Amino acid sequence: MRQFKWIEWNLQKIEAHGLSAEEVEPAFDHVFSLQQRRDGSFQMFAATPAGRRIWVIWRYDREEDEIPDIFGELGEVPIFVITAY
Repeated sequence: MRQFKWIEWNLQKIEAHGLSAEEVEPAFDHVFSLQQRRDGSFQMFAATPAGRRIWVIWRYDREEDEIPDIFGELGEVPIFVITAY
């Protein structure tokens, strides 16, 4: 199950485009296209549960120096939505 990191900053950005976290999170299950950007973030074209087609800019929220566990895995890394429109 995906984990998302929401803070006031990104919630305000998506709300300015008439979206909520409850609409953006399920859009990750209805992706039409996904591209990695030069800065390491991702650009995704997807659909909300109501069928609204949206763009979502997001990145994995992890520290660059994060140490994997003994099996070499980092575990579930939260998704930080930069914006959605």
